[in-house]
Amino acid sequence: MGIDLGGSGFRIGIFDTSTGALLHPLRHYNHSASTDPADVLPALVSAIEDLGWTGPIGLGFPGAVGASRPTTAPNLGAAWVGKDVGAALNQFHGGAFAMLNDADAVAVAEAEHGVGHDEHHCVLTLTVGTGLGTTVHRQGTMIPNLEYGRLPHPRLEGCLEEHLSGAARTRQSWNLKTWASHFQEGLTYLEEMVQPERIVLYGGIMEHWSSIQPLLRTEAELV
Repeated sequence: MGIDLGGSGFRIGIFDTSTGALLHPLRHYNHSASTDPADVLPALVSAIEDLGWTGPIGLGFPGAVGASRPTTAPNLGAAWVGKDVGAALNQFHGGAFAMLNDADAVAVAEAEHGVGHDEHHCVLTLTVGTGLGTTVHRQGTMIPNLEYGRLPHPRLEGCLEEHLSGAARTRQSWNLKTWASHFQEGLTYLEEMVQPERIVLYGGIMEHWSSIQPLLRTEAELV
């Protein structure tokens, strides 16, 4: 079972880990009313019970993770920091639990079953959703918990995430062309810093990929 925990909700899917194939349709749950773990974790428990799942669980968390516990939680709140999420779900996984940064989870999946990170010296993966997830693979090895989205914007007040994320587009009521112009500035900044050979975009914004792809320019291959 894979769980994608985000700032406004979570998604649950059952996957074949040998192929990456989704075996059942994703289930979506909203928790925009409260992101406190006291509210979200019982909702997770209820959702897993509804699926009748007992087995390994992998969870992507929207923040840095160390020793299977959140060390930052910018889009969920400080109450998550240090929380033993695995223990809260132990009745289902029986110890077969892994949690990592959500953007890192995306990059691992792409490396194993997607665009083939191991074929490139350096790959930058950007996950555009409520926040801005950033992951770098160098020679097939992932550098975890980079959180480049929290870096100061090179020109504007605030961090990159505040200007490049999908939430920023919603908050500012930008159309795709306007959002893409803001995203391009941050994209260029990150590309110059990381020097990747390939840049992978992922997240909710990708439903508009055919519209935004012609608006973005990179030296690296953009997929």
